[in-house]
Parts: sequence; structure tokens; C-alpha cells
Amino acid sequence: MGWFEGFPFVSKEERERRRRDFEKRVTPFGVEEQREKTRETLKGLFPDIDATDAIFAFFNAKDAYTYAETKEEAYVKAKLKLRGTKWIDGRTETVMLRFIELENEIASLDDYPTAADVLDGLFEE
Repeated sequence: MGWFEGFPFVSKEERERRRRDFEKRVTPFGVEEQREKTRETLKGLFPDIDATDAIFAFFNAKDAYTYAETKEEAYVKAKLKLRGTKWIDGRTETVMLRFIELENEIASLDDYPTAADVLDGLFEE
């Protein structure tokens, strides 16, 4: 990375590499296909929240989750990302974290978690 009059400069190639790396981490089963599955599940979980806002928060938290070395560290990193989002309350955070955990464990899009899968047993009293 170079500097241009006090501002960091990243080449077009570096920006493209970072974008591809991000996409591989958060959508390992294909960007469009997985984004649609994610959008569908998020709409089922949060029907009153804008889908773009929900997907943005989810992918940012999932990206943080993927960088961790342990499951505990992954959970903390994802939680910190979600806490930085104004519209996310405690319940929403819990649901998002559960969704991230379930999605991270799948082997293919055929196993993708639905809203019902995410909520199953989460808030039992």
C-alpha cells in the first residue's frame, strides 16, 4: 500500500484481490447462490428489517467469525461486529450469531439453514 498526499492508496489489483478473498470467506458456495439463500433466511428471521441492511451485518459478522482461531474467539469477534450495528438488539444479535454458526457448519447449499432451523430451540422457556 502506498501513500498519496497523506491518504492510503491501494491499487485496483489489491482492491480486487481483497474483494475476492472476502467473497471466498463469506460465500464459499458461490456469491449469487449463497447470497440468495442468506437473503431468504434473513427475511424469514427478520421480516421487518431491510434485507440489504441484514445481509450487510450478517456478512460482516461472518467475515470476523472466519478469522478466528477458536470457536470462542470467533463468537466474540462476530458479536463485536454485530454490536457496532445500530439496529441490532440483544435478541437479533443472538439470532444472527446462531445463523452464522449454523451456516459455517454446512457442507453444501443443500444443507443451508432455514429460519426455522436457526430459531429451533433458541428461545425455549
